[in-house]
Amino acid sequence: MKSESYLKRIKSTYDGFSVQARAAIWFTVCNFLQSGISFLTTPFFARTLSKAEYGTFSVFLTWQNIVTIIVTMNLASGVYLRGLVKHDDDEDRFSSSVQSLFMGIYVLFFALIIIFEPFFAGLFKMPELYVSCMMTDILFGMAYKFWTVRQRVHYRYKIMVIATLINICVKTGMEFFAVYAFEDKVTARILAIIIADALTLLVFLCKMVAEVHGYFSVKYWKYALNYNIPLIPHYLSQVVLNQSDRIMIKNIAGKEDAGIYSLAYNLATALNILNHAILNSFNPWIYQQIKKKNYKEIREKSFRLLLIVAGCCVMLILLAPEVILVFASSKYDKAIWVVPPVAVSVYFTFLYSFFANFEFYFEKNAYMMIASVCAAVLNVALNAVFIPMYGFIAAAYTTLACYILYTLFHYIVMRRILMKEIGKKSIYNDRHIFMLSLVVSVIGLSLTLLYSYMIIRLILFAAVLLAAYINRDKIMEVLKLKKAKEGDEAK
Repeated sequence: MKSESYLKRIKSTYDGFSVQARAAIWFTVCNFLQSGISFLTTPFFARTLSKAEYGTFSVFLTWQNIVTIIVTMNLASGVYLRGLVKHDDDEDRFSSSVQSLFMGIYVLFFALIIIFEPFFAGLFKMPELYVSCMMTDILFGMAYKFWTVRQRVHYRYKIMVIATLINICVKTGMEFFAVYAFEDKVTARILAIIIADALTLLVFLCKMVAEVHGYFSVKYWKYALNYNIPLIPHYLSQVVLNQSDRIMIKNIAGKEDAGIYSLAYNLATALNILNHAILNSFNPWIYQQIKKKNYKEIREKSFRLLLIVAGCCVMLILLAPEVILVFASSKYDKAIWVVPPVAVSVYFTFLYSFFANFEFYFEKNAYMMIASVCAAVLNVALNAVFIPMYGFIAAAYTTLACYILYTLFHYIVMRRILMKEIGKKSIYNDRHIFMLSLVVSVIGLSLTLLYSYMIIRLILFAAVLLAAYINRDKIMEVLKLKKAKEGDEAK
């Protein structure tokens, strides 16, 4: 009876949420399902694949992320979301225009890459088949991404949950079968992903093609190109900053070290699942609040979200040895030293997005490009120096150093933009954010000293959980997205 009463209370609370709040919850669920499945299936693949095979597959995904940005110009990301909000009175024409622009760019690059496939296969150091698979999957993935962004803007979460579940179930099932049944496990897994996406995402590709055959506007083409072209170096630099470590480790230290590093990095950046889920749900809301000048609302909710992410980072660091053991095996024991710096990097990844939102909204994309390129170049340079000296673990610390500088740069730029646009240097509580960042960095890295003392770590982990439970109402409040009072601004 008590459990039934508790469930009724949960349902009553849920029914009281606004459509924005319910959509935020389900979009978060979708992101956890979509991104989190790779985290949850890690034990199987880490044990079934050799360290070299695990490293090879991770490097393939890194190259796919780089190529995706080049051949799609990331048109389904920032410019599409912002454009749907900004041009809500002409949404269909805008959507059709951006998708037709993507199709034209993709076809040109597809023809180029297929014609010179041997060259690109040599550049990527992978079989030609992998290059073809990569290009095919990019097309299905972008069609699905265009569709999902539009669902988020309109808070249409039910059909998105169904589509996500279908894709996840089919893809995961086929990956498991392919790796288990075939000797060439890397090739089998790649082909399984392509076939699964083709089966489950074809409807979205057809929908996109149908919309492209509708009306379009050259004005929106110019808008999308002017907005996104300066961001291409930013998007590429982001991938380099996040994932080039694997390519460099593979080339400098070998496939096995790349496999160990990739496993640790994947587990640590599982926190990005939470980050992306929150940001994908809240970014449309944040843009709307900027448009309405509800800066106080952004200030309050953003810091609470930052606290949640900080707590999750610390909890993961505390349990890094156990997480590695459970999700992999003792052959990956060196990976525990990669988790702390990468987890703290995830915190700064989340923090910088708060500052960058204003750069995106006020279309100051040149700053974004400069920051990203400098951080990526610095990361590659530091890796080239320190990986040969200290091994793959050094790559995690160089990444952290670059993200701290990257975040600081965006903070400085945000202050300049806000002073010019709204007459305020910041809408955030800068002192609180600085102190929290310092605490997360110092504590996060210091916890490595406790890796030999499991009992102490478990006690600290329980303390963080207890703090989260005590403040559970405040945490839930963040997700409610109550509308700010009209005209309510930060003082």
